[in-house]
Formats: sequence, structure tokens, C-alpha cells
Amino acid sequence: MFVLRRPRLFILECIPKSDEYEEGEVLYRFLTMTDPKDIGLREITTKKELLGYLRRARNLDGFNFIHLSGHGDREHCAFELPRGIVYPDEFPKSCFEGKRVTLSACGLSRDDFMTPFLDVTGAKAAIAPRKDVRFDDASIWFMTFYYLMLHHRFTPAGAFDRANDMLCYGPRRGRVKGGFEYWYP
Repeated sequence: MFVLRRPRLFILECIPKSDEYEEGEVLYRFLTMTDPKDIGLREITTKKELLGYLRRARNLDGFNFIHLSGHGDREHCAFELPRGIVYPDEFPKSCFEGKRVTLSACGLSRDDFMTPFLDVTGAKAAIAPRKDVRFDDASIWFMTFYYLMLHHRFTPAGAFDRANDMLCYGPRRGRVKGGFEYWYP
């Protein structure tokens, strides 16, 4: 008999403590109210630590969704941590093989970041904001997206469209500041 596995989410919190807002922590606290065993969280502050963690495939075993909460460095087209930036081609090869990745990092939904990111990491799909996104907008958007997927069994594309319908005044149009986009390899 085929049994559908529950989706599992792992959050990598890479926002500096000085920002006062820890989006990954907010998501984790909300989403674990009902399913604490299906959500994981790890705080990472340096580029070396992030890349080392991602090189060990067993660290992400059993998780279908990976959430990278950090900053986007549009000038360098890179993911920014409290100490260091990671260019798309620096992510470990196949580190997200078969997984869906969300990047809560301003302005990374650009072809010059997402195309090499998807190629290198092997991610099945990715979501990122096109522009700057406020902490509250990003938190509510991702909370809605994950809540629909994890607790109501929406497909990722269905949860994406529904979150946009509810919060962005139309599918894929992105009226929430930041305008989230769904990327497929």
C-alpha cells in the first residue's frame, strides 16, 4: 500500500541578530504549534558554516522543503548572511537535490541568481522575492504558503497561487511588496 509522506520543512535562519527580526524563528514558532516533529530550525551566521552544513547531505535528509531566511545582495547577486555572502555557483553541488527551496532574501528572484542557483543546487523548484520585502509581508506570505502546504496538503504551486490570491491581489502578480516568483529548473 502506498502511503503519502507528510511534507517536512527545514528553516535555515541567516538573519543578523542586529536586525531584531528573525523571520525563520517566527515561522518555526508558528508552524510547530501543530506539527513540531515536521519542522526543523538551525541558526547560521557565517558563509563557511552554511556551506559546510549544506555539504553534508544527511543534514537535510527527510526534509522536502528548505527555507533560507537571510538578505539578498542585489549589487553582487548573492545570498547575504551576517558574515559573508554566497554567490549562486558557490552553493555545494546538488545540495538541494529534489527539494523545493524558498529564499526569503530581497531581490534574488532574478535570472542571474536563480538560473545558476537551480543548476548548481539541483533544487526541484524555488521561490524568491523580486524586490525588497518587509519583514511582516515576508513572514505573513511564507506563513500562509507553508500553512497551506503542511496543514492543508496543498501542492506547492497551489499554495503559492493561493497565498498570492489572498495576499497579493491576484495570482503571480505580486502586489505584496517584494512580489514572490516561483522558479522551475
